[in-house]
Amino acid sequence: MNLKGSQLQTLNPMNDNPFDSVRRNVVLRAALTACLLASPFAVRAEDLPKTASWTDDFSDVTTLAKHWSSYGFLAAGIDAKNPLGKPVGAKDSRPEWWQIVDGALRGQNFPEEKHGSGISRDVVGQDVRLSCRFKIPAGGMAAIGIRGPNPILEKVFNVVSLHIRTDNIVAADNDVLHPKDSPEAAELKKKGEWNRKFYYAKKEQISLAPEAWHDLAVEVRGKELRVLIDAKPVLSYTTLCGDAPKTSIGFGVGGNGKTVLATWYDDVSIEPLEGK
Repeated sequence: MNLKGSQLQTLNPMNDNPFDSVRRNVVLRAALTACLLASPFAVRAEDLPKTASWTDDFSDVTTLAKHWSSYGFLAAGIDAKNPLGKPVGAKDSRPEWWQIVDGALRGQNFPEEKHGSGISRDVVGQDVRLSCRFKIPAGGMAAIGIRGPNPILEKVFNVVSLHIRTDNIVAADNDVLHPKDSPEAAELKKKGEWNRKFYYAKKEQISLAPEAWHDLAVEVRGKELRVLIDAKPVLSYTTLCGDAPKTSIGFGVGGNGKTVLATWYDDVSIEPLEGK
């Protein structure tokens, strides 16, 4: 981490991809966390060189703006069609959502907003290791997603999804509500609605000090997910689609709906596991 005292730098993403509107049948806030981390606002792969390995210590706001893109829901846009608020990304995102502060990436969750924001960066690879440091407050959450073409859903969603709190870690997954070739699935497709079931697949109890930095390693080999925090194994899970080619990673924040809470990330790296 490259400390810069009290210097504050603001993210100014450079991506204008369209946003898929939130469907009316989305009723679980947890499901939208996975949606956020799989947002189409990620920087387009054709805009950046494809490298299997990279690191980012968030020491430079220009690098952040070039490689990362944020997205979220504006409280001002809450209505019947958009129960979580107006979905926005890139230059329309709130700059307060994601900023470089003292050489680390800070994501903030605001109580007036129904859902926390996310930020993503493109990756390439099959079996990968995602490493980073993170820090969460009491009552907060770190959300980590690895995105790819989900063959079960026939859409690009998180093939790996983690929610980390101070007392537990959860692996989430995505399945279909109805068989793909069923009349029910066809009807949902006709309506433009997701034939998707988001669920918490596995949960483990942990104990993390709040407001302290912790080391995270997420390894995906085939469908097998292995997670370590502070060099200790905390969760393993056989995913439904973890063996899909990886296209991006995402970080998210979670709050208590009462106060502004900050989740921090730093020293992010991606490396392939093939041959290791």
